[in-house]
Amino acid sequence: MMTKTAQLDNGVKIAMRSTPQFQTVGIAVSFRYGSIDDNPRVGGAAHYLEHMLFKGTKKRTWREIIEEARNYGMEQNAFTNKESTTYFLWCYKGYFERAVDLLSDQVRNSVFPEKEFELERGPIINENLLHSDMPIYMFYDFLPKVLYSKHPARLSVGGDEKSIRRTTREDLLRIYDSHYSPNNMFVSVYGGVGTAKIISTMKKYFGDFEKKGAAPKRNTAREAQVKKELTVWKKGIKQTRIGMGFKTKGFVDAGMREMLSVSVIYEVLKNRLYDEIREKRGLSYDPSASYSLYSTFGFLAAGAGIEPVNLEKAKEILLKEFEKLQDGEITKSELRTRQRGYKIRMLTGREDTLSTALSMSEDLTVYNEPTLTERFPNLITSVSIDDFRKYCSKYIDVDRYGFVALRPKK
Repeated sequence: MMTKTAQLDNGVKIAMRSTPQFQTVGIAVSFRYGSIDDNPRVGGAAHYLEHMLFKGTKKRTWREIIEEARNYGMEQNAFTNKESTTYFLWCYKGYFERAVDLLSDQVRNSVFPEKEFELERGPIINENLLHSDMPIYMFYDFLPKVLYSKHPARLSVGGDEKSIRRTTREDLLRIYDSHYSPNNMFVSVYGGVGTAKIISTMKKYFGDFEKKGAAPKRNTAREAQVKKELTVWKKGIKQTRIGMGFKTKGFVDAGMREMLSVSVIYEVLKNRLYDEIREKRGLSYDPSASYSLYSTFGFLAAGAGIEPVNLEKAKEILLKEFEKLQDGEITKSELRTRQRGYKIRMLTGREDTLSTALSMSEDLTVYNEPTLTERFPNLITSVSIDDFRKYCSKYIDVDRYGFVALRPKK
């Protein structure tokens, strides 16, 4: 199984992996435009635009879009992140061309009906309210605000109620016209369809897509790490959520070796936190670690949901675990064990055609590395103990951490 790439004459880039034994196929169409590219006046516009591509085209009403996916058992959705927006379908391989037809219609022919545009404000505002009622989502919103004071990484993907109410249909059309173009479009396909069929289908539905546009211009984050803490008081919650993080470089500046090393650091940290905070001390149900490596910025973080009385104790444990990493405390045995587990999970995850297609989409759209999902399991095992210690020391400084506490307000 090998990832193959192609590019249509109009600039559409394609990454594909054919697995004939599979009965399903995952398809993702992405554009290099995300929340960091929004004008802060209309923060959340990228996400608003994502919603509008389901609201009607020159050929289909919103109901026809939904019913077509339902009638053929397709899983259809989309998401916006910091640097890209992705539309995807998962289907039985026999309906592959039908799925591409539906996706291409949404991407190429959306008409942004005035009535639907106004109606969609409500669902978007309520999606943001849903996140605000779920502290784990708020944690991921607030930590970038602590780590980045200037770079647009600090902005929430969904914007806020004021910015959503300010957004006009013309704001979305400007983004759609400027950036939803073939030379800023990336397609990934994974599953039970042959590569010849994939290429011929893409040529049929996207080959004559002619539209001027480009990727947005971006600045790489250059802010130094500083110690900064934020406490957010919120009514209606009982648990306190804490998070601690450190900036890293973005992928463009850092390169593959750093990306791999930070990934392994995350894996080691995740397992240590689970053992220390949950199993040994019983302080949290869900201690966790995370890392985000985009093209222009990145960060490594850890957090937990805890009883309010245990805030300082849990914060102290996070600091201690980060300090161990900063000091290079790891054995070859622990490193190899974590790398092996990480590799096995990635290999077994390939049986999920949709999630693999989405991973390939991120590789292609954000990193310009279309074969990364395929190569990553073996690359992970190439990280040495010296690499691990080098990048722990480079990025973790327990005197300069970012920290967020989301606390119950009586």
